[in-house]
Amino acid sequence: MTVTLYVYDDTHTVIVNTSASQGSTTMYDKTIKLYQGIDNTVKFALKDNDRKAVDLTNLTVTFNVLDVTTSELILARPLTVSNAVQGLAQINLPASDLDNVSGGFYNYSLYTTNTSSEQQVVYTDLNEAAKGTLEVVEGVVASSKATQEMSTFIYDNAQWYNSNAVSGASERNLVTAKHTIATYTSSFDGVYKVQGCMNATASTNDADWFDVTLDNGNTSVTVTNATAIESYNFTTQAKWIRIAYDPDTGNSGTFDKVLLRN
Repeated sequence: MTVTLYVYDDTHTVIVNTSASQGSTTMYDKTIKLYQGIDNTVKFALKDNDRKAVDLTNLTVTFNVLDVTTSELILARPLTVSNAVQGLAQINLPASDLDNVSGGFYNYSLYTTNTSSEQQVVYTDLNEAAKGTLEVVEGVVASSKATQEMSTFIYDNAQWYNSNAVSGASERNLVTAKHTIATYTSSFDGVYKVQGCMNATASTNDADWFDVTLDNGNTSVTVTNATAIESYNFTTQAKWIRIAYDPDTGNSGTFDKVLLRN
């Protein structure tokens, strides 16, 4: 069986009103689709009422996403001009720009700003509609689970301060066993390590926890007077993850928290 797939390289044509005459050309506004989880590029061709390219040499074009009901500004980004003489520009949105935008329909608008800071509305069709329709589409790629935090530490009455446990990759039924942590310290002197547990529920028995080897080959990290955010990767099938730290005798700093992504 052969499945045919299509890759569309759409360019949205918008109108900069440069004359009183709208001409006789009919143009239909197309819905812009933005996809969560990936970088998005949207291309625009800016034309005048006679469908001639608008020279963007001395113009800045701004793209806005607006709430349909309240017209609240969701985000605003400048377009990158790809060919000024031909009136071609595009907006490049990294995936992170849509992390906090819910899927659904929105309005979009554009305006130009010249070197004298004068602004002009850009229309989405020849009927001088100042707003177009935009859809944010969810579920195109797998979304990562929210970052998990380890910030509660309990002394084991022997040597280590052990954090609260968070879910490992196998507990979440993920195919990959890769994890990334970011440690936050303030003037901290001491050593810390990642530990894993294979039990169905996170154990309160220290004997059920094992040290995890980081991708750099070490099972622990030693720091001196560290005020920093440090990142480490590791691979484990552990159901549960925790951090253990041991401060030096003369330590006056703090081991603040650890964030985990898997």
